[in-house]
Amino acid sequence: MPNLPDPPPPLGATRPRNATVDFRGVADSVAAEIADGRLRAGDRLPPQRRFARERGIAPSTAARVYRELARRGLVVGEVGRGTFVRSGPPSGGAPALLEPSGAPVDLELTYPETDGQPALLADGLARLGRPDVLAAALRPVGPSGTAAARR
Repeated sequence: MPNLPDPPPPLGATRPRNATVDFRGVADSVAAEIADGRLRAGDRLPPQRRFARERGIAPSTAARVYRELARRGLVVGEVGRGTFVRSGPPSGGAPALLEPSGAPVDLELTYPETDGQPALLADGLARLGRPDVLAAALRPVGPSGTAAARR
């Protein structure tokens, strides 16, 4: 049986400073605390520095843990307020992104079409192809920009 790393300690426990920790393992541990009810919806997680100190991990690892928990839809961060356990699964289409069907996706007809679109496109490209427009677009511009941009 392979040697597996020790699981991260629970919130409040410490780990030896020289131990290496994978942020995903710590995120799994916090996710388990959310799943079993030790952390409930609306609970505020400690600031990242305190979380790092309590878990015996580096602050950069704590930041990665918080990002991973947010990516999983388990927590939400609010600037100036903190990071909170979400009250439910993320809204919108996120579950579909987590459970791909494996079937190919037909992208052939996934564009809007308007009446007269080919003529409109041809007219727009013709205007862009005028020599004066091309010359203006391709001329060198100094560090101070063009006169029109400075106005």
